[in-house]
Amino acid sequence: MNLERLLANKRIVICCGSGGVGKTTTSAALAMHGAALGRKTLVLTIDPARRLADALGLSSLDHRPRRVSDSALGKKRVRGTGSLDAMMLDAKATLDELVHRHAATPKVREAILDNPIYRFGSRALIESPEYLALEKLNALESEGSWDLIVVDTPPTRHALDFFSASRRMVEFLERNRFLAMMTPGGRRKLVGEKILGLGLDTLLRLLGRVTGSELLQAARAFFTAFEGMFEGFKERATRMEGLLRSDVSASVIVTTPEPHALVEARLLYATFIAERIPFSAMIVNRVAIDTVPAQALSHLTGERGSVPFLSGMEEADRTRAAALIDNYLLFQALAERDRTALAGLAKVGIDPARLQIVPMLDEEVVRLEGLQKFLRCLKRKGGLSA
Repeated sequence: MNLERLLANKRIVICCGSGGVGKTTTSAALAMHGAALGRKTLVLTIDPARRLADALGLSSLDHRPRRVSDSALGKKRVRGTGSLDAMMLDAKATLDELVHRHAATPKVREAILDNPIYRFGSRALIESPEYLALEKLNALESEGSWDLIVVDTPPTRHALDFFSASRRMVEFLERNRFLAMMTPGGRRKLVGEKILGLGLDTLLRLLGRVTGSELLQAARAFFTAFEGMFEGFKERATRMEGLLRSDVSASVIVTTPEPHALVEARLLYATFIAERIPFSAMIVNRVAIDTVPAQALSHLTGERGSVPFLSGMEEADRTRAAALIDNYLLFQALAERDRTALAGLAKVGIDPARLQIVPMLDEEVVRLEGLQKFLRCLKRKGGLSA
């Protein structure tokens, strides 16, 4: 499936790759084209950097979707009801929203939010926000306000965590004996069991002496209040696990020809195939493409002293001309490296039809004008229709 059909038909597109390869730029560009196709589109970034806001011409991004203006998109390019919203994941706000939305009663909600175990545990989840990103994606997708959601993930290792976060949460809730000991329902299931050779009551008393009775009491109060939410966590995690592997979702790997980026891109591709995660395209960014025929400049490939037109120049002009020749020869070397890198991707089994090439631009994409130029390059290289 090419990028055009992907953006026209999928509900969720996940952009993955190592750091610094242009994931945010690619996510924003794909989302812009989704809006141009007439789809109500949202781009969600898990990366707290300002790059997405800057690229889309927004003053800031936060936990609420912000509309990208029609003038910024170019209204003539947008079909029908197409629109673009952008937002940034706020992990703490997402976790608090879960408690507000799913706690059984206001009293239970306040008991959870005020508990020191919750405050400590929320910090740990915020530092590794992959599961909370899935919860937010689940809420946004279930809301039904958007036809297409494009997700800009953190670098590769965390992207892999993103796809496995729901499964790991289910396993944690189902197998964690400590959680079972802390909740009335769990303790009923463990009646008669011996853990580490000790009876349950004995073990709880021992834990109280080791950790302090106040901490154990706080843990018991927290998990008792939270117990009614466990099944909801498992149900949503299971739903998202299925959704990310269904035909409504697609993953796009973003990379550059740099060796370290390609290693991570191949790792992602192999993992997606092994885990049956839908893989749709690989976008190779910043590719050096030598469009000048080699024979046209063959007279520049010798030693400087053998280049005839340099000998008649003034010293300053000769220095500048020599620098230009050096720059061209370096670019030729980069272009050859990139041709070899692209050939290597085909050798590991990536269908060339799924490879989309974006050439090296003359400046970094940091504003809306640069993003539109990036999108035009992607269109010219056959990934999207003009």
